Amino acid sequence: MAKDTTGRLHVTVKSGGKRKLSSKLWLERQLNDPYVAQAKRDGFRSRAAYKLQEMDDKHRFLKRGQVVVDLGAAPGGWSQIAAKRVGSLDGKDKAKGKVIAIDLLEMPELPGVTFTQMDFLDDRAPDKLRAMIGGGADVVMSDMAANTTGHRKTDQLRIIGLVESAAAFACEILNPGGTFLAKVFQ
Repeated sequence: MAKDTTGRLHVTVKSGGKRKLSSKLWLERQLNDPYVAQAKRDGFRSRAAYKLQEMDDKHRFLKRGQVVVDLGAAPGGWSQIAAKRVGSLDGKDKAKGKVIAIDLLEMPELPGVTFTQMDFLDDRAPDKLRAMIGGGADVVMSDMAANTTGHRKTDQLRIIGLVESAAAFACEILNPGGTFLAKVFQ
């Protein structure tokens, strides 16, 4: 370990011959990212929680009592923020919200969130989500990302394809005046 220009410790990951260069670089970025460390200290599952907080503080689309669908939820940072803001954590609150989450990856249980491990692109996924919701949704948010290939144009097309699928689902399930939010890589 060495110190970077700000005086913080900088972790360098050895490749050991088993890790691809892209994996090594990603791991180094994660280990040295101050937001990752802050998220861990604040009890968030990912640094993405801060981005959702920032967007909601500005646009106020998460409200008590709402039904939220989180597509591509793992590891659960966005679901954590949504559960807190819509009140799905509150036991006896009349304005109790609901957070429904789906991801291809496993996600450990999260208070106030109903999770299903399933590929959103599976033909059965939209119907399963509709059944879990039990009606319409007020917010559909997508943090889905395809595994990257390293080829920028291909990766961009795959991400846009996921966003288009999420938007089509949102158009079907959102209540009037509902919100669709999607994150894409630039």
